[in-house]
Amino acid sequence: MQTLRIRQERINKGWTLGHVADYVGITCQSVSAIEKGLTKPSYEVLCKLEQLFNLSHQELFAEVPINNPM
Repeated sequence: MQTLRIRQERINKGWTLGHVADYVGITCQSVSAIEKGLTKPSYEVLCKLEQLFNLSHQELFAEVPINNPM
């Protein structure tokens, strides 16, 4: 299975959806939708996400395998 790197990075950093939402200035539901690929962020939100994660948008929205420790 695949997921977007932005979700994986958030989880690896121990950040909640609320933390990301507060930093970016959007709702938790919006962050979740972005992580699931259901919606695309505005340019302003995209820039804030790049700054928060210190990754480019290409890196943030790349599909990566889901970490499964099984």
